[in-house]
Amino acid sequence: MNPLLEDTLRRLAVHYAGPDVEEVAMNRPGEVWVKMAGGGWQSRRDPALTEEYVLMLCQQLANVSGQIFHRRRMPLLYTTLPEGHRFTAVVGPNVRYEMGDTQGVALNIRVFNPDRRITLDRYGLKEKSALAEAPLIHGQERYDDSPLEDLLAAVRNREAILISGATSTGKTTFLNAIMDYLPSESRVLTVEDAREVIVPHDNRVHLVVSRTETTNGIDFMRVVDAVVRMTPDVIVCGEIGIANAPGVFRLMTTGHTNFMATIHANSPEAALRAFYQNLAQTNPGIDAQAAIDIVGTAFGRIVQIDRHGARRVVTAIDIPRMLRNALEDAEV
Repeated sequence: MNPLLEDTLRRLAVHYAGPDVEEVAMNRPGEVWVKMAGGGWQSRRDPALTEEYVLMLCQQLANVSGQIFHRRRMPLLYTTLPEGHRFTAVVGPNVRYEMGDTQGVALNIRVFNPDRRITLDRYGLKEKSALAEAPLIHGQERYDDSPLEDLLAAVRNREAILISGATSTGKTTFLNAIMDYLPSESRVLTVEDAREVIVPHDNRVHLVVSRTETTNGIDFMRVVDAVVRMTPDVIVCGEIGIANAPGVFRLMTTGHTNFMATIHANSPEAALRAFYQNLAQTNPGIDAQAAIDIVGTAFGRIVQIDRHGARRVVTAIDIPRMLRNALEDAEV
């Protein structure tokens, strides 16, 4: 770790370094909210976390990660802390807390714990479970009547997998769990805005592309051009958003359907529409029906994850090609 950054982080690390901490949020100077595993948010006062401190930390993180950060011109920062935690910050006039405020700071840290590996059975995916007794896969194009066995067969056959769910439903954790089922000889490349995917394979490359402006001008689309020339067996695209949707879509239209990704949506049908909506933000003239049809054909399975209290549960595993309503209805 950069010694200067390490020294700066100590002030904030006291809140996220605990063994059971899942998330840390700062909504205004002098106060943080800490979310513990299996619990709710707890408020903590900390006068040392001033606005000046947050600005200094963001500048150092931007310098280390090769990004551009400025209080007025680029007040957003998405990056990964040296320990692997996902860091997001917004500063300046875009942040308000009280009615009379004219500016502020807000940050969030999603804690990465490599020892907190969760297996698929934690999501209710057991061969003899109630989920298996009432298959959630629609249509006939499946490898096995068991949703779990069908999904694992699709993974082993390197079909494209899209994991859908709301915030904090465990989409990335689920993605990490299914990585273990890829053939051991697979060459895996990941492209993320923050390093979160854990790949157990020896033949792997991890690429990181910022969602905001970088000093070297490299964006997701340019990285995709490099990725397809590096002979991957599987490409892991991380979370699909406005910045990387065109790049992922390009993979689909050039025949590269051996990839995995996550997306924010509350159903498999909504996941297809969400992909299109992200794509349309940067390609407003794109044909909606054609785009959704390509997306639906490219993915072999869409896994829907919902949160029931403290439990995260797989509630659907759909074959997108069989979601006729979603493919035919292009209203967004």
